Parts: sequence; C-alpha cells; structure tokens
Amino acid sequence: MNIRGPIKIFLLTLIAVMLFPAFVIAEYSDKPDAGTFFKLGLNLAEKMQYSEAIDNFQQAAKLKPEYAEAYFHMGNAYYKIHRYTDAMDAYKMAVKISPNYEEAYISLGVVSSMLRKYDQAIDALKKAVKVNSQSSAAYYNLGNIYMDIDETSKAVEAYKEAVRINPDFASARYNLGVAYLELKQDSLNPAIEQYKALLNLDKKLAKDLDELINKAKE
Repeated sequence: MNIRGPIKIFLLTLIAVMLFPAFVIAEYSDKPDAGTFFKLGLNLAEKMQYSEAIDNFQQAAKLKPEYAEAYFHMGNAYYKIHRYTDAMDAYKMAVKISPNYEEAYISLGVVSSMLRKYDQAIDALKKAVKVNSQSSAAYYNLGNIYMDIDETSKAVEAYKEAVRINPDFASARYNLGVAYLELKQDSLNPAIEQYKALLNLDKKLAKDLDELINKAKE
C-alpha cells in the first residue's frame, strides 16, 4: 500500500497554511489563485521583504501568464534589491503583455539607462509619452538620459516639456537649469528663470542652482 501520496498532500497543505496569513485564508476558501499571490507580494513588498515578494509575484505570473501588474511589481522588487537586469526583464514582460502600460515603460526606461542600454531606454520612454502625452515623469527621465549621453539640446526640450506639464516639478526645473548652463550659449537668463521658480518650490535646489549660475558667470 502506497501511503506517500496522501502524506505529501497533507504536508503541502500544511505548509501552505503556514505561509499564508490568516486574512488571506479567510478570504479564499479554495486553493490560492494568481490574485492571492499578487496581494501577498504587494503586502511583502510594503514590508520591504522584496525577495519573498518576488517569489509571490512569480507564482502569480505562473498561474496567470498575462498578469502584467505582477511582472511590473516584480520588476519593482528586483529593482529594490539591485537586480537591475532581472528588473528590466520583468518590465519588458509587463509592456509586452500590456502595450499601454505607461508606468512600466517609464520604469523600463530608467533601469535600461542604468544598464547603459540607452537606445532601449529612450525607446521605452518615448512609448510612455505616446501612451500619455502629459507624462511629466516620462519627459523628465528622457531628459536625464539625454544628459547622460551628452545630447544637451534634446535634454532641454524634454525637461521643458516636463515643466510645462507640471510647473511645480522642482527636480525637472533644476535639471533644466543645469542643462541650460551646459549649453553655454545665451544660457544664463533661462537658467536664472528656473532658479527664480525654484525659490518657491525647493530652496535647497534653488541654492544649488544659484551656485552653478554664479560659477558660470566667472
């Protein structure tokens, strides 16, 4: 008589009960589904238990292969533990499944630029803008990438769009001021305009930009 099968099933059930919080067990009378694992992943990520969160997001994606949000949050968790290549791959899956996933495109752009995959980063951020033409975050990160690759004129245009969309975007105004100074051609007055705007938004950034402006005057 083979008793190993029932014992294994009982042990797996016991382990599952131990792993799942009481509120989840109460909510789901049947076996856990993709949504269960996704919620657990979010809960663990909030507690900064990122490796455990990743395990749950992976399980959610395994049960529901078209679960774009699971891949997006998986990417966020990978990012938090500095596994940038894995984060990039997760974001790629998110946008492959959901081609209009603005936040995933932005995150893909950011992590791709960190890995020096600049063409991929720019492409991702342009797709974010295509999805939402009023995405100040997409334009801001696009400006950052153009600064990284010394395309300052394009950076200025991207930052200008970010500021146009969100006039209170202090970091975008500061970076725009810096970009103007790097152009070196009739750049002081536009940079000073950003400094004046920053005075009411972020005094520290205003002070930092003012110091750069004064150096440029020397």
